[in-house]
Amino acid sequence: MPRPSDAPLYHLVVVGSGLAAAMTVATLARQLPSALQISWVQVGNAPDSDILYGNAAGPTAYEFNRRAGIEEPALITGSDTAFSWGTKYEKWAAGERSWIQCYQLPFPVIDGILFHQFLARERMTSLEPFLVSAIAARKGLFAHPPQESAAASQSLLSNAEYGYQIDPSTYGRMFEEAVPNGRVRILRTDGVDLQVEGDEIVSVSLVGGENIEGGLFVDCTGPEARLLSRLQAPVSTGRTIGAALSTSTSAQLGAPLRTVAPTAYGWRSDTPLQGKRVRLNVFDASSRDEAKADHPDGPERTCEAELGSRTEAWVGNCVGVGQAAHVAEPLTIAPILLLERDVERLVSLIPLSGRMAVERREYCRRAREDYEHAGLFTQAMFQTEGLPEGTYWQVARGQPVNDKLVRKINMFEQRGLLVSYDLEPFHPEDWTVLHYGMGRRPRRHDRLADRAPADRIRGFLAAMKAEVEKVAGSLPPHAVYVDQLKLYLQKNKP
Repeated sequence: MPRPSDAPLYHLVVVGSGLAAAMTVATLARQLPSALQISWVQVGNAPDSDILYGNAAGPTAYEFNRRAGIEEPALITGSDTAFSWGTKYEKWAAGERSWIQCYQLPFPVIDGILFHQFLARERMTSLEPFLVSAIAARKGLFAHPPQESAAASQSLLSNAEYGYQIDPSTYGRMFEEAVPNGRVRILRTDGVDLQVEGDEIVSVSLVGGENIEGGLFVDCTGPEARLLSRLQAPVSTGRTIGAALSTSTSAQLGAPLRTVAPTAYGWRSDTPLQGKRVRLNVFDASSRDEAKADHPDGPERTCEAELGSRTEAWVGNCVGVGQAAHVAEPLTIAPILLLERDVERLVSLIPLSGRMAVERREYCRRAREDYEHAGLFTQAMFQTEGLPEGTYWQVARGQPVNDKLVRKINMFEQRGLLVSYDLEPFHPEDWTVLHYGMGRRPRRHDRLADRAPADRIRGFLAAMKAEVEKVAGSLPPHAVYVDQLKLYLQKNKP
């Protein structure tokens, strides 16, 4: 086994094609010092497994993209990406409940007490009437939330957050085009071979004979994990799912929300983008034919993958990013969110030399926590009755329920407490919207909420509800807003 070197790290090699590789290279190229050389070995075309990143990117995408060199105006004018308030889950919980899992900044705190505790005190069963983004999404309306505003009505909108509705293939091309000219050496090949010594990769050999040596290798080859798998990084797998994606042309942009609905074979999502609609469905392999038939003209891309994580996301001098380290189900925004966090974690832990044990341990620790905690949110979606009885659902609901999730649900249902773990990918607001959307209600409220006079709280809630409806209704249709924004950007090109 080679001994780690104290020599400075001078060459980083990213291997893979598709969304994860493009996001990684674009970010590294912008964030790392120029003294650190970067090579990008593109292996074949983007993998079909990219469809498992889903069609929704959350509010974190805005800043992530900027750090990678993609400003929002370029994203909207240069791709089919659209805006998004969140995801509508249709007839999901209890077989009949629908809700919009919207993006939201912290809710109002009244006399030091969390907002939902007053809903519990007043026996109010719906959170959605107090969410501007949810009401606007149902109406198909959109406008950018103001950054700062003294007006009370505008402050309601400023508490909303937005993300993007995406096609992974066109989204990935934006990152590829964002790589600065001359900063990265790009090599294309149909396959790679590795020279390995112990748990270290010495070099990557391309078809045709070129040999690429490096100090740190980044595996962005998807679930196959061509590099990590050679270093004996075992996979802690869950269930196997299939996915299929198709697109259809659309003359007018639809609502700023993705719609997800359960089906006998699994679930189906429909996402409006600029100029088209994307349908993605996820299923058990035994229902493959039924799922494919749900695409009127047949699916354009399909894949199968095992959900789960590699036990170590970084082995030796090779670090996994995206699906090479963890495959998440695109039922929520978890796949893109975790990919962003993988890249950000890598940037923050780039080693100085070949001695990278400290960085490796920290990367693996934070990756394990991220993957587990994002998994709690997805698993919470299945903790309800009234879902279909097909094989997909039997297998999904038959998975052991994480004790952390049991505690989250129990504490919310008992006292309205939001149990949180360190640096969770999903925030308390996400969990509050999810709990209410699925029909979970606190049996008891925080007794400190009783200090506030009932008439004052009822008046506040009634006024807030009316103002939310008014503000949401004043926004323009999503399609009109995007068209006008693009016209403005075209006229004001620098």
